[in-house]
Amino acid sequence: MGQRAEIVRAIRKASETWGFFQMVNHGIPITIIEEVLEGVRRFHEQPQEMKMEWYSRDSKQPVKYYCNGDLHVSNAANWRDSISCEFPDGTLDPEALPRVCRKEITAYIKCMAELKEMMGELLSEALGLSSDHLKQMGCTETQTLVCHYYPGCPQPDLTLGATKHSDPSFITILLQDNIGGLQVLHQNQWVDVPPVHGALVANLGDFMQLITNDKFKSVEHRVLARQVGPRISAACFFYPSTINTYKPYGPIKEFLSDNNQPIYRETNVNEYLAYYRSKGLDGTSALPHFKL
Repeated sequence: MGQRAEIVRAIRKASETWGFFQMVNHGIPITIIEEVLEGVRRFHEQPQEMKMEWYSRDSKQPVKYYCNGDLHVSNAANWRDSISCEFPDGTLDPEALPRVCRKEITAYIKCMAELKEMMGELLSEALGLSSDHLKQMGCTETQTLVCHYYPGCPQPDLTLGATKHSDPSFITILLQDNIGGLQVLHQNQWVDVPPVHGALVANLGDFMQLITNDKFKSVEHRVLARQVGPRISAACFFYPSTINTYKPYGPIKEFLSDNNQPIYRETNVNEYLAYYRSKGLDGTSALPHFKL
């Protein structure tokens, strides 16, 4: 078995059982990884009045700083602040980014765009499809980079950095620093995801589970609050291109048969995200809402 076939096999097994895997030797220079984490730290450790220039709760704002995106619909707040940068069809004028982390985010998102091409091929092959299948579906053309800052928490047993949730994306690629705290839910047990220097975490999102008709899993995960901190992470969510925002996505026909009926109805990203946001990170998946 060649190296690529071995990688595809490993991705298939992880995607079917965990919905999650760590990646090393991904081609992104360690300098770019370290610099984007430092850039995120610099943004969040600015004086509050400077950060507030970027504050918004408008989901349509391409670059925004906020605390708890679901603050008005969730029962509890998470112990973190975030800055979100949306790259529709992979593009955003660098001048729209905060100067304090502009160069670092621009370099990192360029690497993400290159990595998602390879990931799309490997995931397509892991599904037993042609290597360009997911690309032809237009699944991952828009990126949203959400950079979290989890301060040290004096009473970490009373809160969470991020409550239990799955991602509404097709796939999310996460960069985390060395603090730790990320856990994934596997067979009803919370499993630690220990940081590996230079590694990236891939977790499959709800849309991947929907289009694969439950063949691949959307992983539920959370982040523990810690007394040590800050913990810094950068999560890159991949969504369809802007032209496909209202395109109906349903289970891929190659996975359907008389013995394998569609589990989910067709939906589009705009509808799915609207429902996902309306319920907040309440510890339940949005997927059952779209079951037939």
